[in-house]
Amino acid sequence: MTSQRKFDRYNCDGSADLRNQGNGRVWGQLGDISLGGFYVSTFGPLPINTEVRFKIEVEGEVLCGVGVVATSHPGVGMAVVFNHLASEYQETLQRVIHDLAECGGATAGIGLRI
Repeated sequence: MTSQRKFDRYNCDGSADLRNQGNGRVWGQLGDISLGGFYVSTFGPLPINTEVRFKIEVEGEVLCGVGVVATSHPGVGMAVVFNHLASEYQETLQRVIHDLAECGGATAGIGLRI
């Protein structure tokens, strides 16, 4: 079976803090990350197409930016696609992905389809 995903996703350890424009806030655990976005496990995910500002801590690094909720699974979590990452965070993301791939990090099998 051929993958339809644009980027490889890697299981990772970390946390996420997300806020929408209405000052709604969601916290959760990262499930996976890719160059295109991440999946966060949380009981109360935001609706699809919600724009969020996020701060994620992954593998000892911090990433901040703007994204959009791509999938939402009530009681489980949501996928967020990156819309904007400042250049410093793009470099950090590339380093994190490189390190996960080098360490033999398992690619994730569910979640973000980007």
